[in-house]
Amino acid sequence: MTSKGTDSSATPARKSTPASRTATSTAKRTRPQRARSGRRPGDSGTREQILESALHLFADRGYARTTIRAIAEDAGVDPALVHHFFGNKEGVFDAAVNSPFSVSMTFDTMPESQTGTSEAVWIARRYLGFWENERTRYAMTAIYRAGLADSATSDVLRARVEASAKGWASRSGYRDRPDSEVRAALAASHLAGLAIMRYILRLNPLAEMTFEEFLSWVVPSLELRLSVELEPLGPQD
Repeated sequence: MTSKGTDSSATPARKSTPASRTATSTAKRTRPQRARSGRRPGDSGTREQILESALHLFADRGYARTTIRAIAEDAGVDPALVHHFFGNKEGVFDAAVNSPFSVSMTFDTMPESQTGTSEAVWIARRYLGFWENERTRYAMTAIYRAGLADSATSDVLRARVEASAKGWASRSGYRDRPDSEVRAALAASHLAGLAIMRYILRLNPLAEMTFEEFLSWVVPSLELRLSVELEPLGPQD
């Protein structure tokens, strides 16, 4: 038996030369890298895809029956990535409410105007346009169903809509009029109720109307909500 220490037939170790070290370094740099778990290679819109999948599931299943695992499966990612972006399901909903899909952002870009009529038309057409558009209707449905069904998500939705309405009231042509925040809240509530009746509950004859016909009925009532001529009833009334 030959001992390991005296084996003269063993191949002597080669010394590392600068050339060999360079070749090794180059091989390491050119070695294909394995894609990270949970992220689709080359997809820069992974966060948006997760959000879109979540909104579809919230609309189809409701908030309570939608899980992080189901959202991840629909988006084609690992559940850990959903947690990485949003923390938990409440975080996904919060991101949805503040996303470009969200109807709660309708008032954020309200142009300043001095005429109530033009603002009423702008608000009604922009808000209801989210519901009319097939691409964003599911998002509106998901956000409202979730917000109305769960107390935690209701707080998120209410806070965002309140902030938007107050922001509009402070920038619009109504900012110097009495009770501008009250009137903005009335307008938002009026439109939200109409949207639920037409697009979620499909109440007729509202659901059967064309969009332009529906607007022709909505705008006059919205102008009334915003009009300074509309005042709350006093004790004597």
